[in-house]
Amino acid sequence: MSSLRTLLYGLLGVVTVTSVLAAQQPLDTIGPIEKQSNPITPENPIPRRSYSIAPVYPADARGIDGTATVTLVATLDATGRVVEIRKARDPLVMSPAVPAPTPTALRVAAEGFVREAAGALSRWQYDPPARAPISFSVSFLFKPGLETVSTQTTTTGGNLSSGSLPAPPAAPGGPNQPIRVGGQIKAPSLVKKVEPVYPQIAQSARVSGVVIGEVTVGADGRVTEVKILRSVPLLDQAAIDAVRQWEYTPTLLNGAPTPVIMTVTVAFTLPPTAQ
Repeated sequence: MSSLRTLLYGLLGVVTVTSVLAAQQPLDTIGPIEKQSNPITPENPIPRRSYSIAPVYPADARGIDGTATVTLVATLDATGRVVEIRKARDPLVMSPAVPAPTPTALRVAAEGFVREAAGALSRWQYDPPARAPISFSVSFLFKPGLETVSTQTTTTGGNLSSGSLPAPPAAPGGPNQPIRVGGQIKAPSLVKKVEPVYPQIAQSARVSGVVIGEVTVGADGRVTEVKILRSVPLLDQAAIDAVRQWEYTPTLLNGAPTPVIMTVTVAFTLPPTAQ
């Protein structure tokens, strides 16, 4: 009996180690567990993180004093373990070294940043989600001589490259269903605009750019849903938080207020002191 128990514990340990090692190898495309992910909603939020460690600065980047932001998509199972990790995009490595590092040195540094970020993320633990699995983005800011800083957002970015946009879905039909702005359906007028709060981590990383979102505007002119189409990982959540407070004039269809779907842009420009 004791031999059987020992064998079972040994097999369980192998499975656990295998899962951790698999999670440390980030995927380049959406994995099988992430495909089954449930949406993150107020009823199914990102759970509280109960344990985490910061990634170490990789030795591969020390020779060029590289700085980089690594964005990974974490997928949690019903116990809150990180069971799948996907690389959202290749990290952009910046270096003050003179002469400029070779492409090979930059590539090796980038691989080191991703490796250390994924290795740390695979060991994080969360409270059990309300509905598992769920997926969300975690960004790590690496700077030489400083502890790595991390942020997490509800966006996952799909398999989009930083410069591509997905084809818009067909406009839904039926009563009280939102219609897409275009053609004879004019975009409503913006009557209340809240400017986004520029995240300090993004300013420190000198990250700027334009976040493009798809919003659903309710019949009353209030924004009810925001989806990211073009992502800037460190800026996405700030853009979402601002756009959710925007208000528009109601769109009328045959004299009746109707919800609409449209795209919006939120630009982030570094202040002069941060440039």
